[in-house]
Amino acid sequence: MRRRDFVQRLPVVASGMLLGASAASLTGCAGVAYVVPRTAPGRLAVGRSELGEDGQAFLQAPGMERPVYVRRLASGELVAVLASCTHQGCQPEPVGDRLLCPCHGSEFAFDGTVLGGPAERPLTRYPVSVEGDDIVVRLDGGVT
Repeated sequence: MRRRDFVQRLPVVASGMLLGASAASLTGCAGVAYVVPRTAPGRLAVGRSELGEDGQAFLQAPGMERPVYVRRLASGELVAVLASCTHQGCQPEPVGDRLLCPCHGSEFAFDGTVLGGPAERPLTRYPVSVEGDDIVVRLDGGVT
């Protein structure tokens, strides 16, 4: 399924969920799960178990133009970045050990640092924490 088709169908998926139910999960073309997080003002939350076996997922809540990419690094640290290239807004995808923008080839480290242009600015990074069994991304604390 193309990302655009997924995003267009997302409100239907989300509206079919009961409040308080666990997040829905689908897999995108890159093999990374797209998870519909629980939302509250300025935050997204998913269960720790909802990251894929490889420790990564795109969090896509209704109304979000681009998802947030969450990944557990080899060090165990969790990082969360807005999956929107700072060059022209395309969605970078995980490829090997980096995020690669399919539009013009910008490359980013999983923490959002620019590895290769044409993008000159890093991806917006969000604070992420573990609260009990949940991974929580604070959208109101994003920095570039």
